[in-house]
Amino acid sequence: MSIAGPSAAPLLRSGARAGTIIVWIGGPITAGGGASTPANRMSSIASRDLGLTEKNYAAANATVSNGLVTRCYAARDDTSYDHNAVAYVIIAGGLEDPVSALPAVIYKARDAVNECRKAFPAARIIWAAGPGSLADMDDTQLADSATIVSAILGQARQADALAVNLRTVLGTDTSMQSSGILPNDVGHEALAEAIVEAIEDDRAEPVDTPITPTRTYSSGLNDWASRQVEATRRREAEKREANRPTGTELGGVTQKLDELTQAQGVQQVLLEQQQDELERQQDELEKHQGQLESQQKAIKAAQDQLKRQQDQLTVIVGDQGNTITNVKTLAERIDAQQRQISSQAQALIDMENWRTGALLQTLADYEARISVLEGR
Repeated sequence: MSIAGPSAAPLLRSGARAGTIIVWIGGPITAGGGASTPANRMSSIASRDLGLTEKNYAAANATVSNGLVTRCYAARDDTSYDHNAVAYVIIAGGLEDPVSALPAVIYKARDAVNECRKAFPAARIIWAAGPGSLADMDDTQLADSATIVSAILGQARQADALAVNLRTVLGTDTSMQSSGILPNDVGHEALAEAIVEAIEDDRAEPVDTPITPTRTYSSGLNDWASRQVEATRRREAEKREANRPTGTELGGVTQKLDELTQAQGVQQVLLEQQQDELERQQDELEKHQGQLESQQKAIKAAQDQLKRQQDQLTVIVGDQGNTITNVKTLAERIDAQQRQISSQAQALIDMENWRTGALLQTLADYEARISVLEGR
């Protein structure tokens, strides 16, 4: 009877990428913030450890929600080298973004992957979320940064990019902090090591060892009964092995649960932000409604004032009409009186003229009589 040992299964290297260049896109930490020299920054260390030529397009003022995609455009537009020679594109960032920018972080993180994939079609896209120190963050900031990083990682997985969580690499350890979220040289080295390990793990995915019988019977006693017993044992072993979760499967289930929990947390924050925005809009609407009511009251008061003025004007115009009528009547009366006076004056003049004529005639008669008397 001979005993055969279990067979060793080779590792599959499904994640390996051909190429000699690694492209880095990110914000202040990817640009080397906090490192004593550019050679000590996270990207330079990891590039050296991977044996790849570094192309760095990071900017100190770039955040995921504002500026990261622009850095992707800068990498896309650089035609000084063959983009097909790029093995990896690493997008890094997330601690610089406030949780208020969560919706923008979500779609910008996805856009960054899509733009880099179009620019570097042969490269493996890696999203290294949350590099930096948490040492100066309070509880609220810690919770907010966890939400931001979870959102980025979720978008990375949906876009079929390698999702790497760097948020807890430095944690709150001040010995790896330069200032704020910026790591010192030791922190940059730790971040680089985490990225290299993630890439190495992505390169080599182990395959479960096939189930093989642990014993082989070769003696003359290998009769029908023993073969049946061995076959039964083999089937039972295979069933147990098929139903037993492997370490990889258990790890995968745990990871999926963690990812689901993170996604639910992100959705909860988004929902709360939407509710806050709705409440803000409702408050704004109520404020506008109050202003509208005030304006309507002011308009009503103005209309009432105008109506009173119109009524007063009507009265004034009516009084003016009566005054005009009275003046016209008085004028007619005065005119009639003037005509009457003129008529009477004319009559007096005529009478005076008649009297004057009569007197002249009388005088003439007297003169004639006197002349007659004197002639005698």
